[in-house]
Amino acid sequence: MRMDESSKFYLIIAQSAIIGILLIYLVFSIGDTGRMRAMEGQIAMLQEHMAECLERNDSLSLQLQYLRIEHAIPPFLDLKKTEYLREQGLAHPVKEIRNDLIASPGLIARPGVLGGEMGFYFRDGIHILNHRWVFAYFEDGHVEGAMLLRFEIGDDGNIEWQVLDETSFPG
Repeated sequence: MRMDESSKFYLIIAQSAIIGILLIYLVFSIGDTGRMRAMEGQIAMLQEHMAECLERNDSLSLQLQYLRIEHAIPPFLDLKKTEYLREQGLAHPVKEIRNDLIASPGLIARPGVLGGEMGFYFRDGIHILNHRWVFAYFEDGHVEGAMLLRFEIGDDGNIEWQVLDETSFPG
């Protein structure tokens, strides 16, 4: 079977078009991979920056707490008690205590209302009073409350919580 010149021409054009489409696809998919890697790098950098900001916030919150209680009578979390908590296994006591409490909304006995879920949503609403007690605000967007908690650092390094008292009122 012999092809005429116009059939060969159309075949070459079709093959060239297919090759061109594949090349364009490869160029754009390689470009997307490069952009994805660049975005992943930016995300990692932003996550690292966010962690540094949270740590700085915890440090500033602790300093603010010291300033607020400068003339108050203990017990309050001071450097000696902070060092004690480090000896108990908490590398960053304020940060770790707050994060653990935020991750423990089950400690709140009152259920959320109108679709809200009770939680410790405000880091600055968690006041570490000393090496054993925390006073924390909680809410669900409709109802708010506060509780006094006792905590201990377990042998496994986990924080164990005990609710001492709790109160809530409509928001």
